[in-house]
Amino acid sequence: MIDPITAFATAQAAIKGVQAAIKMGKDIHAIGGEMMKFFEAKDIVQKAASQPKSSFAKSDTAQAFEIVMQAKQLADAERELNNWMVMSGHADLWQQLLVERNNLIQKRKTEEILAEKHAKKRKEDIEDLLTWLIAGALVILLLGLCFWWLTLLTGK
Repeated sequence: MIDPITAFATAQAAIKGVQAAIKMGKDIHAIGGEMMKFFEAKDIVQKAASQPKSSFAKSDTAQAFEIVMQAKQLADAERELNNWMVMSGHADLWQQLLVERNNLIQKRKTEEILAEKHAKKRKEDIEDLLTWLIAGALVILLLGLCFWWLTLLTGK
């Protein structure tokens, strides 16, 4: 996985490639690879932006400004792609892209929620097992102490 800074640069380069291809009159099939690079890089930047950062090099305000500006640039670029696809007669393709992207996002979020619940359940199960093991060890220790005490009382 590439870092967000490289991903942002990749997204910018992909958009420039798409824009150049559009100016040269290329069709949707010719720019498909560049569009995929753009969307992949955009997703990486968005995921990185949504995660908290602990950087001592920048203030919180500077980090927030950088994230907002990158998100705006990528949103503007996506809007340009949308406009181009609509104007070139591929509005249906753009709509299919959005529907499929939303389906994939929904599926990924559902899987993340299920994985989180599974991890939480597993942690609880391990904690329960440890509790029972410790309780069992204490019971055995108490029984051992009782047996030892009884042997001392009976003198055997």
